[in-house]
Amino acid sequence: AVDKSLPQMLKQTQSCSINGSQALSQRQALPASVKAPRSHRRAHVLVRAQEETDLVTRVVGKIFGQQVLEDKAPFGMKRMDWSQVKDLEVVMDREAAPVASDDPYMALLRPMLAGTSLEEEPLRCAYSAVEDGWTPEDFHARVAGYGAVIIWARTAAGAVCGGYNPLGFDGQGADKSSMGAFLFTWPAGDTKGAAPHKLPKVGTDQLSAVDRPDEGPHFGPGDLKILLRQGKDARKATSKLIDYARPPGGAKTVFHPDEGGKAELTELRAYVRKGGKLKYELDGVRWKSSYAKDGTGEGPPPGIFSM
Repeated sequence: AVDKSLPQMLKQTQSCSINGSQALSQRQALPASVKAPRSHRRAHVLVRAQEETDLVTRVVGKIFGQQVLEDKAPFGMKRMDWSQVKDLEVVMDREAAPVASDDPYMALLRPMLAGTSLEEEPLRCAYSAVEDGWTPEDFHARVAGYGAVIIWARTAAGAVCGGYNPLGFDGQGADKSSMGAFLFTWPAGDTKGAAPHKLPKVGTDQLSAVDRPDEGPHFGPGDLKILLRQGKDARKATSKLIDYARPPGGAKTVFHPDEGGKAELTELRAYVRKGGKLKYELDGVRWKSSYAKDGTGEGPPPGIFSM
């Protein structure tokens, strides 16, 4: 289950400030007559925020002593263990271990799920376009409410590609924001002889996924868009990598090199956690989600992602 809260946003800000400090040094090297790019000005704000955080830490240490900063549970309050937070960012330095119930498709996807809420969860195929239909209604009816989802697709030229959305596709018309989202591709379709290119979200967490009721799965503003529209466009997909990283060599799409930015799909599948829908409860001013083992989950309330 995903709980996007203030500590997560602070963690992202802290991560961004590392790259931001490099951008800041570049800004300082610009001539005085040249206005710094917006990205450099944003980096300056992030660095200042980090400096203020360090100031607060120093003040607390002076008032309460260094032992408070080193205590894992100061004043009886347990510190946040960021290593236990799932979907905070894309894990690139390790692979998830196999799960006994994985079928051949799941076995291909499983290694990429390291650090996600699905890493150790048994999966099930919630949607198969070949069996269930190539329409957005067929897609959303089978994945809405189940939370994190990983999409698997094959193109006419043989590329195998897809993406992971930790916030799921509920068809409520909202844009989703998460730094835990990623795309993947085997451009030549060689799933046995090579590892996939795993492409994390870059920049900010905004528009990691676009969740429209009249479209299929959609990552970024146009990084991977699966139309599922009626008529001849039902199997069409487009890809232009902007908000997600590019694979080695700088390819601008997740498709086969011969396909460019447009492809026709021959297969499309969506995998979710095995079990019922998510249960959402209001905790103060935040919605918290959990997997309902008793079957009482109904998925997200309408409008929750657009608040």
